[in-house]
Amino acid sequence: MSSLFTADLLGTLQKDPRALEMFRYLSQGASIRVINYHNTEPRDIPRFEREISYYAEHFQPVTVRDLDEFFATGRWPYERPGLIPAFFEGFRNHYDVVFPILEKYHFTGWFYIPSFFLDVPVPEQLEFSKAHELDVIDESAYPDGRFAMNWDELREISHSHEVCCHSGTHFQIFCDTPDEDMHREIVLAKRRLQEQLDKTVDVFCWLYGEEYGYNTRAHKYLEEAGYRYVLSNLKMEKIR
Repeated sequence: MSSLFTADLLGTLQKDPRALEMFRYLSQGASIRVINYHNTEPRDIPRFEREISYYAEHFQPVTVRDLDEFFATGRWPYERPGLIPAFFEGFRNHYDVVFPILEKYHFTGWFYIPSFFLDVPVPEQLEFSKAHELDVIDESAYPDGRFAMNWDELREISHSHEVCCHSGTHFQIFCDTPDEDMHREIVLAKRRLQEQLDKTVDVFCWLYGEEYGYNTRAHKYLEEAGYRYVLSNLKMEKIR
């Protein structure tokens, strides 16, 4: 390691205790990798196939049950390192493009869903996506106007993959967000997923990757909803 790189790294670690904590975990080998995806367009099918086939060859897929054991023992029980491919926003192209590839290679994906996006009437989905920063890349991809998965598609995914909550409306929660908004985006969003999937949803992810400790007012809603894990940009945290 060069002295210049060492100095830069030490400077970063001294300024940000979160970076120091992440570096400590990485240096100990106690880590599961997460790779984030958003839109998965048909034109990129060859790339996704290459990537997921590589994951399947070199990494171990991760389930919530694996997380439970990892946090309980501090030990990863598999020879290959764990990897979570995380798909955000509940886009229809996740079902059409990525889901078949994950199934082909028997690799578990984690789908982070803004629950109420799936309930938006089809003619309103594009405008909803613009209003809530869901960033549909190719507006011509689906002439029928349906850009979100429907509930039947998500149910099919949930049989062999992990479904997590990414708020209700792709809503960023601040420390001064009104209680009714926090309740809707944390508690009711989880409830909607569970009603439709008929299974427990254990994982929540804030928008823009804040950690569990950044918003103490929101903690009571995470606890009320019964989440067990929170994903941030730096780590997966077990909260109960």
